[in-house]
Formats: sequence, structure tokens, C-alpha cells
Amino acid sequence: MTLHSQTRNQIKATILSCLLGLAATAPAMAAVSAAKTKDGVTAFKSTVLVNSGEIKADSLIRTEGSARLREELAAVQIGFIPNPLGEVTFDRQTLTKKLGNLARDVVMPERITVKRNGAILKGAEVKAKIIEVCQQHCDDELDIDLSRVPANLVLPGNINNWEITSNSENTLGMKLLVLTAETDGGPFRQLLQIRVTRTVEAAQLTRLAKPGETLGKDMIKPKKVVLKSDQATAPVSYKEALGKGLGRFKSAGTLLRPTDLSESTSLDPMQGISTIASTQAKPSDRASLMVKPGENVDFHVSSGNLSLKIPAKAVVGGNPGDEITLINLQNKRRIKGVITEKGTVEYAKN
Repeated sequence: MTLHSQTRNQIKATILSCLLGLAATAPAMAAVSAAKTKDGVTAFKSTVLVNSGEIKADSLIRTEGSARLREELAAVQIGFIPNPLGEVTFDRQTLTKKLGNLARDVVMPERITVKRNGAILKGAEVKAKIIEVCQQHCDDELDIDLSRVPANLVLPGNINNWEITSNSENTLGMKLLVLTAETDGGPFRQLLQIRVTRTVEAAQLTRLAKPGETLGKDMIKPKKVVLKSDQATAPVSYKEALGKGLGRFKSAGTLLRPTDLSESTSLDPMQGISTIASTQAKPSDRASLMVKPGENVDFHVSSGNLSLKIPAKAVVGGNPGDEITLINLQNKRRIKGVITEKGTVEYAKN
């Protein structure tokens, strides 16, 4: 074997040894490389739960990557869910467009569903609380229209506590209430509008009544009245009016008010009634008459649920309680009635 031949064989042996060494170390290098790739990858979840309406890309992360990449993803808004308990779905193509160059460093599923956290406050609980708030300063039972209250309220998170307060000082009428709640998703505030009324059994006169008369079942009847506002002079109830004395003239169909009653039930039957002589007052006294001779008035006739108003002219003058003669302007016949107020004469039953 020549020297050249020996040298060539040595070179071959050296190359073969190097190749064998590389082959032996390749699996270990591949394992190290694979481990680094696995540790450094950023992967997205397929289902995500968020607490607010704004959706940032970093909320989708399932496997942490570099801090730099997470910071960049946090600056990217990919969508918005306006309502608690709402949800939205993104496909891979849409997310890739929204992420731009950052998509190359992320592993994502075909579709990602994002749901917003929230809680339900039942409308039945809200209505019960409203009734409690409205009734706390009123002994009488109120009629509360709750038709404007939602069936359920969606809150931004689980409820810690909630309450309803009133911004209105009135008991009856339209009321504005405020529902406030503290939740783990943040504070919640909702305005609620309701209408409150009260039904009373008022006393209604069935005939013309004079001052001093004692109100009995033959004079008044109960009538259901719906009070829609805080009236200063609400009607007197039927039970309260029974046995009380009337303090002034009132016509049939009148709902009695507290100012219509007298403090005593034993009034002089003639109190407030002028004698017929007032109709023959001297000319100098006629200026003080409530109804003057020749004056046009309304003549009222009530019978049951029927009420008529007839134009008439006073033949003589008078004051409340006086029975005077009038002329029916429709048929020119003479009629008689009792003056109840200025311009009004009531048919007097015999």
C-alpha cells in the first residue's frame, strides 16, 4: 500500500467518524429544539369568558408566550359585547386579519367563542321590593301599576347587594324609582317608572241636600273613586260620612269633601237658608243677590244616573237655599228650583 493510499484511507475514516458523531447527537438537539418551541409558543383558547364588553386579544391566551407578545396583544381590540351574558364568535381568518403580523406568533383554533359574564335579577323580586317601598309610608292599600318594570334585569356580574329608592315625594301619581346594585362586574343603576293610585269608597249624594241635614243611607251611597294624585281634599269615605251633618247646599251626584261637612250633626235646619222674602228684596239689596232677576242660569235635574242641564232665566232673584221661579228657555214654561251656587239652580223635589 502506497503512502497516498494510506492517507486517503485515514481521511475516509475521519469523515465516517464525524458522521457517526453527528448522527448520535441529532436526537438530543432535536429534543432541545422541540422543547424550546413548546415553551415559547402562544396559543389561544376556543372558549373565553370576559367581565367587560371590550374584548382584547390578550384575553384569548391559553398558553403564555413572551411577555413582549402578551403586551402587544393587550393593545389589540378584536371586538365588543354590549350586553352582559352576550357572546360573539370569531373564525381564524377574522382573527388573523385583526392581529396582523402578530398572527404569525400565535397558534389559534378554527373558531373562538367569547362570552360576557353577568347575572339575572328576577323581575318578581324587583316588583316585590317596589311594593314594599311604596307602602312603607301609607297604611291604605295602594294600586301599583308595575307594567313598566322589566321581566328580568341583566346585571354586569354576580350581585353583592341591591336596593330601590324613590326620587319622588308624592305617594300617588307617577313615581320615579332608582335601582342600584353592587356586583363583582361593577356598579349597576336602573331607572324604573311606575304609576300609583288608590281606590276609595266615597260618599255620593243621591238628592239635593240642605245644610243641617244628617247624612244617612237615604241621602248618600258608596261610589268607588280612583285617586290618581295626592289631592288636598280627597273625597270623604262613605263610612265616615254616615251620621255627619251637611254644612252647605249640595246637589245630587256630588262627591262629598271634608269641607262639605259640619262639625256638629245638630245644626239648625234653617241654617244657610234665606227666606222667600229675599226674593222680594228692595232694589238697594238686589246687588248682593247671587242670582238676580232676569239673569240666565243653568237648571239642573238629576234622576239616578241621568243628569240634565237646561238653560233658564230667573224670574226673581235670590241666594243659595232660596227657592225661586224660572222660565225654561226651551219651552217657555215656568219651573221652580233651589239656588245652589252662582248661575246654578237645582230641581227641588217636593
